[in-house]
Amino acid sequence: MRLPIYIPKLQGQRYSCHGCGSCCRDFTVQVTERDLQKLHEQGWKERLGQEYVVKFRGHSWLKQKEDGACVFLGDNGLCKVHAEFGLEAKPLACQFFPFMLSPNVRNTHVGISFACGSVVASKGAELESHRGDVRRMSELLPASAPIHVQLQGKLIASENEIATIESALDAWLCKKNITPAVRYQGLAWLITSLLQANLGNVRGEKLGQLLSTLTHAVEHELPLLDWSEPTPRAWKLLRQAVFTRIEDPKIGDLLKRGKVASVLSQWARSRKWAAGSGISPETTGFCSVDFVSFETTFGVFETPSPSIEAPKNTLTDSQSHDANAMDDLLQRWIRASILGGRAWGSGLYGLPIDQGLGLIMVNLLTALWLTRFHAAGRGAQYVSLLDLQVAVGRVDRTSGRAVWLATAGERLRVKWLSHSDSLRLLARALV
Repeated sequence: MRLPIYIPKLQGQRYSCHGCGSCCRDFTVQVTERDLQKLHEQGWKERLGQEYVVKFRGHSWLKQKEDGACVFLGDNGLCKVHAEFGLEAKPLACQFFPFMLSPNVRNTHVGISFACGSVVASKGAELESHRGDVRRMSELLPASAPIHVQLQGKLIASENEIATIESALDAWLCKKNITPAVRYQGLAWLITSLLQANLGNVRGEKLGQLLSTLTHAVEHELPLLDWSEPTPRAWKLLRQAVFTRIEDPKIGDLLKRGKVASVLSQWARSRKWAAGSGISPETTGFCSVDFVSFETTFGVFETPSPSIEAPKNTLTDSQSHDANAMDDLLQRWIRASILGGRAWGSGLYGLPIDQGLGLIMVNLLTALWLTRFHAAGRGAQYVSLLDLQVAVGRVDRTSGRAVWLATAGERLRVKWLSHSDSLRLLARALV
């Protein structure tokens, strides 16, 4: 029996494919035996004059060109399979994107990836209009047993407890008459409080009472808290988190270099990011900059000073610093992650709710850091909406997909940042 499809109501969030081809240039696509059979029947080996699949670590993947684009991406920016045979002839992973399914015991949550430019820009139709396609694609997946969501540790969360947490955090994110700085520092404080609490002692109605108390207290608590700068170790851990989310290994490169050379290269780049000195390593989609010059870039929601003249090659006024638009993008992204089932459980490496929320908060901090980094790369002191769009898209492309983000090392990073109150202090420094 198939679980009901739950598409969250996200006011202001829309999506339709606009054929930009970015996903075909950006993602490495794993294909199933069913996909391979369809592509074989379509005769693509003869059409392309080459193999269109590579084998890597026991799985089959669509081959990529030298520039990283999918072998099926045409010169017109459109998928050759889609153009000739239609949407349903494509590999299932390609059909699904940017939607992501997270099944649990009550339903299948439908999340949406902000690695898609149309999602980031909220262009197209209401999410609900895609229900038919999502249902059709979900029925092509093998039926699986219901997956329980853990609250903390091995504690199984009830449906009411999950809904209570979703509602409380969503209400805070949608709260009116607060500044973006308060919104995201407050979110860090709420998530830190959940990570530090023994949730086994506050089950059921008590959990609702705890969340009600916290969400009502956060505005009053923030001004009373320590406002010290993040420690060097906190910044180092954040830069390490940035590296793990922007590392972009391509199968073709890995096969050419070999395992040992690839691991050594990755280790060297990781050390440079952790050190945070000198020129940043070459990174796809970002200019290399001196880490010192990056530190002079202002926070995401700091208002540009009229006395600072923008470089001549920067954005126009209509494209530049728009705090409301940036706040809207971050709200849509985090709300879609929580309500779309991508903040814990099957949508995020099977993590318990508290650890999943910690990881989502690190994702947010990483995006805020990368926004400033992208701005520095174009020689700007203040960030723009475009900088934030690039950063959110880059961070969300790995969320739920990069298995290394579920390792013990990543969990320890989140734990240290929360227990040292560095999640909040970093949020304060970056917004």
